[in-house]
Amino acid sequence: MSIAARTSAVLPLAADDRPWEALPAGANRLPGRAHLHTDAPELSLDGIWDFRFGHRADGSDLGEPTSIEVPGLWQLQGRDGRSALEDGHPFGAPQYTNVVYPIPLDVPHVPDDNPTGLYSRHVSVPAAWRERIADGDRVLLRFQGVDSCGTVWVDGTRVGTTAGSRLSQEFDVTELLTGGDEHTLDVLVNQWSVNTYLEDQDMWWTSGIFRSVDLLLRPAGGVHDLVVVADFDPSTRDGSLRIDATGEDGAPLTARIRVPELGLEATTGEDVVVEAPAPWSAESPRLYDATVTALGDGGEEIETVSLRLGFRRVEVDGEVLRVNGERIVFRGVNRHEVDRWGGRTQNLADQDTDIALMKRHNVNAVRTSHYPPHQRFLDLCDEAGLYVICEGDFEAHGFHADVTGEDSSGKAARPADDERFADALVERTDRFVHRDRHHASIVLWSIGNEASTGRNTEAMIARVRELDATRPVIYEQDYLAEHVDVFSLMYPSVDETEQIGRRALSEQFTARLRSMLEDLGVDPEGRPLADPPALTKPFVWIEYAHAMGNGAGSLREYFALTERYPALQGGFIWEWIDHGLVTRDAEGTTIDGYGGDFGERLHDANFVADGLVLPDRTPSPALLDMKHWYSPIGLEVEPDRVRLTNRRAFTDTADLVVEVSTDGQRTWRELPVDPVAPGAAADLELPAHDGPVTTVRVTTRETQGPVPAGHVVVVADHVDHERLAATLPVPGDATAPVREDGVITLGPAVFDTLGGLVRLGGLEVRSAGVDLWRAPVDNERAFTENPLEVRWRRLGLDVARTRTVAVDLTNAGLTVTRRLGLDGTSLGADLTERFTSDGSTLAVEVTVVPDATWPSDLPLPRIGWTLAIEGAPGEVDLLGRGPHEAYPDTGGGTTTALWHLGIDELNTPYVFPQENGNRAGTHRADIRTGSRSLRVMAPESLGLAVHPWSSAELDRAGHDAQLRPDGLTWVTLSAALQGVGSAACGPAPLPEYVLTARPASFRFDLTPDA
Repeated sequence: MSIAARTSAVLPLAADDRPWEALPAGANRLPGRAHLHTDAPELSLDGIWDFRFGHRADGSDLGEPTSIEVPGLWQLQGRDGRSALEDGHPFGAPQYTNVVYPIPLDVPHVPDDNPTGLYSRHVSVPAAWRERIADGDRVLLRFQGVDSCGTVWVDGTRVGTTAGSRLSQEFDVTELLTGGDEHTLDVLVNQWSVNTYLEDQDMWWTSGIFRSVDLLLRPAGGVHDLVVVADFDPSTRDGSLRIDATGEDGAPLTARIRVPELGLEATTGEDVVVEAPAPWSAESPRLYDATVTALGDGGEEIETVSLRLGFRRVEVDGEVLRVNGERIVFRGVNRHEVDRWGGRTQNLADQDTDIALMKRHNVNAVRTSHYPPHQRFLDLCDEAGLYVICEGDFEAHGFHADVTGEDSSGKAARPADDERFADALVERTDRFVHRDRHHASIVLWSIGNEASTGRNTEAMIARVRELDATRPVIYEQDYLAEHVDVFSLMYPSVDETEQIGRRALSEQFTARLRSMLEDLGVDPEGRPLADPPALTKPFVWIEYAHAMGNGAGSLREYFALTERYPALQGGFIWEWIDHGLVTRDAEGTTIDGYGGDFGERLHDANFVADGLVLPDRTPSPALLDMKHWYSPIGLEVEPDRVRLTNRRAFTDTADLVVEVSTDGQRTWRELPVDPVAPGAAADLELPAHDGPVTTVRVTTRETQGPVPAGHVVVVADHVDHERLAATLPVPGDATAPVREDGVITLGPAVFDTLGGLVRLGGLEVRSAGVDLWRAPVDNERAFTENPLEVRWRRLGLDVARTRTVAVDLTNAGLTVTRRLGLDGTSLGADLTERFTSDGSTLAVEVTVVPDATWPSDLPLPRIGWTLAIEGAPGEVDLLGRGPHEAYPDTGGGTTTALWHLGIDELNTPYVFPQENGNRAGTHRADIRTGSRSLRVMAPESLGLAVHPWSSAELDRAGHDAQLRPDGLTWVTLSAALQGVGSAACGPAPLPEYVLTARPASFRFDLTPDA
């Protein structure tokens, strides 16, 4: 009998049978339990399943059978194993919204148009299993992730319904698998369900069985569940171990515990003292292999569970969060699960890549935003050493979204305080804590994200504490920390963070807290706003520093506060990765798609591309900037000394090598260093030398997990810019310009009659002149709190016009005076360019004087000079800060040396094109274009960017792959730039990084090849 025939008896569902809208959500599932590694038999059901797709939740319009892969998301798959890219997304397309629900708020109902997939496959039960079932063993069907609701049948008999897309669900199917060895498993998955209202988690809306499916043979008398507490007492340096086991009936189970490395044998349910175990921390993730074995009446082994124990203690000590007795600082990231091909379905290699990249870039903590992760990721965090905030599968952001300008979304009905969701939310909390609580890496529980507060969130917090009293609880939307153990906020400014650190809030900050509560639909009256309980508790940035596109700024200033105020314990950058999904545009170009690229009516565009790594997991400059400020070792370099500060909590510096270079990083010399204790600092003498640059780096002595030996942990330098400038050639005596045949010749340069540069030696110049524009970065766009792009474009800064006022020739050189004007306004700037030459080099001095009437609150994008020369750009040898890009409030980890960079290295492929590639502090650059070259020299140093396209092209293109080189080399020299900040979601640039409209002068030399 075909699968289609088998399922016809159960589909469509009856009109009054609507499991996708039932509350409490889910049916007939077993209670949550730990995800354990056991020797009990398991049968993976991953692979190719039969699949039928329709748009009616009851299954009444399912189409023709095809096949699909499990785990996977149907929007990202094609028919019969074809790729969705080639097959045109036959099962619907992804949709991205950040806040607003893509369906009406109509709890508990969802629209009739409800994309639905029927998954079906045959299941063969091994003969050995059938024998064991007859002897009393049970068979559980486990779904590790189904979005958003799945109703399950075995051989046409209804088993139950899932709830909680990122939560493991188990069903007892023993009785349904006893009649023969071949069975049919059907799962009807609905995209929209009552669960959708709890899962508005700032990611792609996609659906399907996206995590693994298993059959588990559960032995009678086996270990059904475990609770592990491996404590470490920092005062005695001893540990304690208690493991409680339960059987399938929920009753306590006596089992044998063995930890061979500790010589430990014990029994479950006992408190065991462990003498002087090596404690677990992110710095030293020491794990001990352990087994828990259930024994039969005759002593035979029934089941053995394998564990990796980490002895550690997490506690809140007044205003300080401690691990193993020491204050820790989270140098963290928020991580969604995403792959550019598979979406939320985990490619296990991605997990390995993420962990390795995090450890190599000084990340010590990760928040599993905004749901429990694939369980293997937590295993990796245990092993590699990452502190984890494990978060529940709960976000209801859209309930407090102001869509129409009025409160049409019904804040009073938010799930956090809606009794209809009470059981579902507590059950979700119970389930995810049960699954993951044996992991040493988890140091905090979070019940969810951006879902307001109320009686249900209070009950969820209470349930966490009931299940696990060994870890504190955090939940950002408890803005006053009335119920949680750790205070947290999203995107506070540096100033607001300092107020929290010094335990005194300004009236302005207090008013903002009031407004934040009101935005959630929470009445602030009667609450201790001026002196909240939050100011007695540790503080963590649960999200800060929005890494969207070219950003985020001011990591230096944020992390300096953690060294000044003990209550400030670091935090988590938003976020780890750009959620680009591979697709094609209308011209057939393969792009990393964002909201709107799949034909969605409602979407939030590229707000989903806000990560520290690009969609293919290539590190962005933001990751390199973060690496520097997240360094566990601080370096302050002077010409003759370096101060080395050990910011680690537990580990001295014996595992590290300190090296110095005095020749531009061509050679390195190891410095003898006595180990520096945790929290201590040491001053080291550096060798005397005559060079202008002293560079110090710290590297790993040996391989440490995914971090190889010789890996650079941090590098910093001291630059004597006057001495460096003195190494540059000095132009000779000036030659006079010559005007003839309608052009002006000055040394290697040719100008037109209006003073426009048209040739430099053998290089044709297409355009050249003062440049006050740069392509806006994501943190400046219209959707931000600081929409500078809108104001800049309204003035027409992107299409500013110039008028030549005077072209003056003297024996000393050429002076061109211009007026920069903006359409529709008298606002502008006076520009002066003074050109001189010694015959081979063109020296340029530029003065920019913005009008005194320029708005004081409107910064300039740039003060610089851009020229475009014939020929595609090639390689650049650059004496300046590198190797990665730097802006006024970014660029940590850049040092001054001679960098050899290809054009791909000079341009950052942000998902949404924008200003990029500036190399700060450039004194000299040799730019090759075709068969020719141009040398740029700036004694006082300038920013340098070299692109194969103009700023106008960066403005035009919507995706990196759509940028079109124009055959020119665009060279931009910047005397000043507006900082990038975090305003896409957080604060604008700090005042010191704001480019006010002020007079500026700068100079540089241009030397074409002979």
